[in-house]
Parts: sequence; structure tokens; C-alpha cells
Amino acid sequence: MNKITVYGEDIKIENKEGIEVSIGEASKFLNVQSVKIKILEDTDIVIDVSKVDIKLDFYINVLKGVKANIYEYKHDGDYKFQYKYYLEENSYLNIEKINDGQSIKEMTVVNLNGEEAKIDFNLKTISKKDEKYNFLVYHNAKNTVSNIVNNGVNILDGELEFNVSGFVSNGIIGCDINQSGRIINMTENPCTIKPNLFIDEEDVVANHSALIGTFSPDEIFYLMSRGISRKDSENLLTKGFLLNGITYYRKTLEEMINKYWRWDYA
Repeated sequence: MNKITVYGEDIKIENKEGIEVSIGEASKFLNVQSVKIKILEDTDIVIDVSKVDIKLDFYINVLKGVKANIYEYKHDGDYKFQYKYYLEENSYLNIEKINDGQSIKEMTVVNLNGEEAKIDFNLKTISKKDEKYNFLVYHNAKNTVSNIVNNGVNILDGELEFNVSGFVSNGIIGCDINQSGRIINMTENPCTIKPNLFIDEEDVVANHSALIGTFSPDEIFYLMSRGISRKDSENLLTKGFLLNGITYYRKTLEEMINKYWRWDYA
């Protein structure tokens, strides 16, 4: 298990099992620092980010035939991050990301450059201020697969936005593209999901879904009729919604949900 800890401007790396990592010097003019990770063999990477006051660019390259998991937890800060993923032939990358920051702006670019490359991306966030996530997913080789899942709960002063665009050029056959976005909006503030598919090839399976709303009144009523308070009912429903698909940081996410349901956030 590899671990990368980012605290303020300090970046620490533990183990380096099956990976190569290089850290660029921070640009004083643009206030940007780069982290480049080359994944050489099957491995897991944990990334813990807190109180970062600079912009970070992550470049992650998964080599041919390599399978990797990245588990990321971002908390306690305002963030402007950019991620670029490059997947070579027959590689696989599973990403589970939990965000508990304040203001967050992320740009994620996925390049599926080799045949049979596949990415599973699962983002969970509780938005308290403004959060905006942009995704560009490029299927640059045949028989590539992308599954992008973004789930968020919007509370307090939150405004949450997911923009996901998938691209397939003519001749890039056999691709499977899936986009799923859902926001539970517990405020009157605006939230947005923009799923986009730019496909110039017929031999492709492409799906997208987008849903913004609150929990079903029937679900709330059912739980409250069993003697559970409204706040505890929303806590349980939020856990069922956000914990789905999370493995490594599951306990952390559960504690994060409990933290925000200790008071009246509306």
C-alpha cells in the first residue's frame, strides 16, 4: 500500500511499491505544484489531502497491463486541483474519491490511450460552499471502458455542479461509456449536472443519467413512522446514498456524514 500525504505545501510519500513519483517545484507566479505518478505494477495508492493552500496538478500514468486502485480523501480546505490520467493497453484504474473541503474546483481529464483500458471513477462529496467538477473523458483506443459516477449532497451554503463530457472519434469501435450523476439538494441553492456525449462512431454503447432532487417523501415518512426522527432518517438515507461503492474510506465517509447531521443544516 502506497500513501501520499499532502498537508499545506508539504508532500510526503510512503512505501513507493510499484510506483515512481516525482514532485515539481511550486511555481511562485502561478502558485501551482505538480505531482507525477507512474504506476508500474498492480498496487493500491492512498492519497490524503488537507489544508493545501496552493494549486495542485496530478499526472497519473498507468502502464500496460497494470491494475491499480486510488483512494483519495480531501478535507479541511479550499482546493483548485487538476487531474490527468493516462491509461495504456489493457490497464485498469479504480478511483474512489471522498471530498469534505470547503470551496472545491476540480478538472479531471481521462485519456484511455490503449485498447481494453478501463477506468471506474466514484466521487462522493458533501457540498457546503461552491463545488464545481469538470470531467473530460477521451476514448482514444478501441474497446475502452469508462464508468464515471458522481454523487453529492448539498447543504448549508452549497452550490454543486458536475460537468462530464465523453469523447469517441470515428473508427474507435467497441467502447463502453457510462456517466451517472445524482445530487441530493437539501437547500434552495442552485445545483447543476451536465452530462455530455460527443460520439462520432456507431459501434459504441453510451449511457448517461442525471438526477437532482431531495429524498423521497415516502422514504422519509416510512422511517419516521418507525419512530426515527427526520434528521436521523436523512442521516440513514444519506449513508445509503453516499456509502454505495466506497470500500477503503467507508468508515471515514460514515463519520463525515454523522458530523453534518448533528445540527440543523437547513
